[in-house]
Amino acid sequence: MYGVGVTVILAGSVADLLIGAAEMSGNTIQTLFPVLPTVMLKTHFGRVWLIRIAGLVLFLLAASVRKKHRSSRPRLYLLLGIVVIIALTESASGHAADKGDFSLAEIADWFHVLGASVWGGGLFVLATLVLPELTRSEETFTLLAYMAGRFSTIAGFAVGIIALTALYNAWLYVSSLEALWTTPYGWIAVVKTFLFFLLIALGAFNRYVNVPLLQERAGIPSKKHWIVEIVMARFFTRSPGSHEDRGTAVRFMNAVRIEAILMVLVLLCAALLRHEVPARHALHMGHGLEGPNHGMHMRHATHPDSAE
Repeated sequence: MYGVGVTVILAGSVADLLIGAAEMSGNTIQTLFPVLPTVMLKTHFGRVWLIRIAGLVLFLLAASVRKKHRSSRPRLYLLLGIVVIIALTESASGHAADKGDFSLAEIADWFHVLGASVWGGGLFVLATLVLPELTRSEETFTLLAYMAGRFSTIAGFAVGIIALTALYNAWLYVSSLEALWTTPYGWIAVVKTFLFFLLIALGAFNRYVNVPLLQERAGIPSKKHWIVEIVMARFFTRSPGSHEDRGTAVRFMNAVRIEAILMVLVLLCAALLRHEVPARHALHMGHGLEGPNHGMHMRHATHPDSAE
């Protein structure tokens, strides 16, 4: 699983390098390779990219230890630290980097990426690996209910971080309704926000309906503090039995799968925003109604040391 994840990130990083180098040099992909060494060694973007690659290699080495050491706390903390650094390189090579290294904008973007990684990564693992196994047998129902409750709590914290940092990013990169509705960046941000609210709604249904029902039927104490949780749990409560238990588990799994698909779309929007001129800047430059990706090179050109 680690290998698949790192391979995907490596492929995305290579694509990011090629696109970033093309934006800065003005070259096409076909004529780009002669300038790649200069981009990697002489620009802030390139050096951050090299740090990311080094982090991925170190992650693979740490993940490849002998089986008996794989659950050791030092190794897990090491992997977590590497992931945090890799997430920082994403923020340090995007729009937030224009404000300077370790600026408030970069730190906010870093927390935004970390929150999305925790929530989105958890959804992908649950949807593809964990839930299909736990929903096959009644013997794993208690474990499923416990795991669902733990993930719901963690996801709640992640959503809070994402929402707060998203508001800050909206103020920083959009700033006005005019910029939101008249720029490609703003249009993508609107779509991303809509998908995010769909995710919130579906996640809330899981948190306040499916998870309490799973815990109730597994005999795990669950205090109900929210009116919506009390009302909806009563509405969906059925007489106890294996058939109803499995139905709740399958409904939870299907909801998580839909959340994972929505998360993919949200991340796609985030990738598109990364290669667009922020709405505030585009509006001031008079590019609000120009075509997509107009002036993409501005993503790195405004950062110090971007074109040594």
